[in-house]
Amino acid sequence: MRFLYFYPISFFLFVFPAALFAAESLDERLFSELRLINQSMSKLASENEAFIKELDRERCMKAARQRNAPMNPSCEEQSLKHLATLDESNGKSEVYVKQMVEGWAKVYGMLRVAHMQCDLNSINFEAVPTSLRAQSRLVELDPDDVLLEYIEASEGALDEDLNDLDCGAIKSFTATVQQIVIAARRAQERMR
Repeated sequence: MRFLYFYPISFFLFVFPAALFAAESLDERLFSELRLINQSMSKLASENEAFIKELDRERCMKAARQRNAPMNPSCEEQSLKHLATLDESNGKSEVYVKQMVEGWAKVYGMLRVAHMQCDLNSINFEAVPTSLRAQSRLVELDPDDVLLEYIEASEGALDEDLNDLDCGAIKSFTATVQQIVIAARRAQERMR
């Protein structure tokens, strides 16, 4: 399973202005979590490139198939190493995607509280648990664990002093999150 559709998303994370967030603790935590998601996306993009290069390297098996001939021992050994490398790369990609799903659970958990405090309603938080469950199943994460991340992030945000929350920053942050989600959906549609 490859995750190439995350490439366009990193654009929004690189151009997202860090100055948007002042010294507000919840703001900082939101931005910090988004930065961790971006790091996972960058690692995923690098791993995808390595995977594609490794796919291009496998010539031995292709040559044997084209000639309808059995593979010689050195070619077979080379093919086994190639398959092991691809498997390792795929495993790394899965870890990065899982980190991103968990990161998004935390972002949405904190945003839920920020939206209540700022009286914003640009995200349907009623649908978030169902969406998180679906995403976690796709990447073989325990849906209950992902929901727990979401709940714990919400509870942690409630422990903050929310009176000084910068609602303008939260609104801008939410717009950026929505752009990332739209870009991911479009990229997924193009991959089909």
